[in-house]
Amino acid sequence: MQERGINSTFKKLIYESSEMVFLADDTFPYPIFYSNKAFEDQIGEKLIDRSLVGLGLDISSFIFKEALELSHNGNKYDFHIELPQDSSTNYFLFYKGEKVRDQGLPTKEEYQKFLLEFPDPQLVLKPDGEVFLSNTEALSLFGYSDDKKLHHLSEVEGLFDDPLQWKNWLSNAVSEHTIHRFSTNLTDPHGSQLNLEVASKQLSVAGVQYVLLSFKNISEKVILEKNLEDSSNFLMNLTEQVPGGLYQLVMDSEGKLNFSFLSKGIAQVLGLKPEELDNFTDISLAISRVHPVDLPQVIMSSIASARTVEPWQCQFRVKSDPKSEDYRWILGAARPQALENGDMVWYGYLTDISNQKEFEATLDESRKAAEKANQIKSDFLSMISHELRTPLNAISGSTYSLIHDHPQVHQKSELDTINFAVDNLIIMINDLLDFQKIEAGKLTIENAPFHLSSFINQIIKGLTFHARDSKNKLEVNLSEGLDIAVSGDKTRLSQILNNLITNALKFTNEGEVKVTVNLINRSNGKAKVYFEVSDNGIGIAPEHQDKIFNDFDQVRPTFSTKYGGTGLGLSITRKLLNLMGGEIGLDSVVNEGSKFYFELEFEIAEMQLERPSLTNSYTNQNSALHLLMAEDNDVNALVLGKIISKWGFTYERVNNGVEAVNAVSQTNFDCILMDIQMPEMDGFEATLAIKKISETPVIALTAAAKLEIKDRIEECDFDGFVAKPIDASELQKIIQEVILERNQSA
Repeated sequence: MQERGINSTFKKLIYESSEMVFLADDTFPYPIFYSNKAFEDQIGEKLIDRSLVGLGLDISSFIFKEALELSHNGNKYDFHIELPQDSSTNYFLFYKGEKVRDQGLPTKEEYQKFLLEFPDPQLVLKPDGEVFLSNTEALSLFGYSDDKKLHHLSEVEGLFDDPLQWKNWLSNAVSEHTIHRFSTNLTDPHGSQLNLEVASKQLSVAGVQYVLLSFKNISEKVILEKNLEDSSNFLMNLTEQVPGGLYQLVMDSEGKLNFSFLSKGIAQVLGLKPEELDNFTDISLAISRVHPVDLPQVIMSSIASARTVEPWQCQFRVKSDPKSEDYRWILGAARPQALENGDMVWYGYLTDISNQKEFEATLDESRKAAEKANQIKSDFLSMISHELRTPLNAISGSTYSLIHDHPQVHQKSELDTINFAVDNLIIMINDLLDFQKIEAGKLTIENAPFHLSSFINQIIKGLTFHARDSKNKLEVNLSEGLDIAVSGDKTRLSQILNNLITNALKFTNEGEVKVTVNLINRSNGKAKVYFEVSDNGIGIAPEHQDKIFNDFDQVRPTFSTKYGGTGLGLSITRKLLNLMGGEIGLDSVVNEGSKFYFELEFEIAEMQLERPSLTNSYTNQNSALHLLMAEDNDVNALVLGKIISKWGFTYERVNNGVEAVNAVSQTNFDCILMDIQMPEMDGFEATLAIKKISETPVIALTAAAKLEIKDRIEECDFDGFVAKPIDASELQKIIQEVILERNQSA
């Protein structure tokens, strides 16, 4: 037999079905290529031509029908039909086939067969429990095989939880001509516990009285009902125990809103009495308790949820008692669902968040207090920085002037010491300011091009005197490939390397400090570089190696006395490296030395050649510049004036911004040195006014850190910036650069 189109699962399901099923090809003469056992027993065995034509069927007679009546060998059969075009197949499906009885009542043998093959266990008993007839399912239920016979119900009474209850089944059936139903538990021969529903009914045949017992296994039904009951109890308990309350709100097609369900928790949230909850169905009763200020938000958000069928959430206040003016904060949330009848249903919850709101208010107050304290700290550090930089500027400038007055050898050594001390003080001030900015999250990493190998050599050159003064040897080892321009924060990288190298020199006595820089990899427009600073100094014990990176911390308290420092250098170094995408590492052995190392990745940049130094060109040409100095501090003005005079330049001094603007309007200057903090008119306002009347370049001179006033400097269009204490060489270089730039653009 051809079996195409029929998988094993389908065959297994239908082959033993009591209903007839067969399939026929959709091409003439429509051969039958599959049939089940019921079809073969009743029709197929006697069918010579196994096709629809052989069955005498005309396709056109049922092509538009869903069922047909088939006649064969004097019998009629009803079938349901599924046509090829209905199921997207290439065959006709005939199913639910059954014989139409038109030849009288079933025979005795047929009746007996019906009983024996009935799917539920059936027993026909005499009133005393003697078994007259038992079907196959009943024998299987009680553990009897087909070749054994059940004679009396007492033989199996031990399988029931109540052995004698079968007598009640029979006596009740005999006493009344109605169906009686009972429930019982049975342990089958395999040890399985079954829940049974027993039905008993009196039956009289030819004056002989019988009792018909039917058993139905309802174990799954009992388990399901128990699970449903448990789930229902769980959900009910959940709705009562969950913080807050649950609700179901229904809006009908006319826009009327009513609560169809409220959990007990709603009473506590809205301040209702238990007896009020049953009648609390109208939403207007709930709305009347909402704070007037919050009411528009509640209504508008609800309307938006209804229009968009999107979840609703809102925080609002409600009255605990209609007679009171006390409100509590409520969080409401719900998910809407549109029903087929046009109604809209919200399933949601309300919960009291008054404590959370109080906590948020306290937290907000604490945040504001912390911000205020942080601002006070920032202002204090900024003020201290400015006040310290001002006298340091006088010391630094005076030292510069004395050094250029051709001092004697022993005086030169003392002046170098003063200069070094000033530099250390500046480093400490900068560390404090950087620490404050990092803590406040205000320190940003810049990205500008610089030449890598020249930059490193410049740092080493700047620390040569420090190394010689500490009686240490300072070496630098650069690998090949570092003669490149990269983009990064040159200032912060310089700060990191200076911190590490000066620390190494500080904690090494008559030893050696090595700076190693290697190019690890260069690809895809990026360069990864390895930096290392090593020494053979005192070293750091393992238990202190994490401690040295903490804020204001040193290995031992005595270090601050012996070696000095704020204890912020390495802390700031690590934080700066983290901001730049690196991480610092440390290897150290006590009395052998330490090695600090890190890796950074830079973008390779195209960099124009630096302008040639202008100092010599001006000196050689004996060029005399005329400058305007706006400085309110007499000491700073005196020191700066000496420096300018040593350069061979002339200058005029004014005491505030107003005088500076007047001077520029009356006299031509080559460059203006503008202090920022001055009375009457500060440097910012003065520069804005000057830029309107003159193109003379203006250089900002301030004791404030550049990052603090960076935005204002850019807004006011300053041409340069020099921080106090003033580095005379740097100032001279910037003056000449801004003048050259002005001349070239003229």
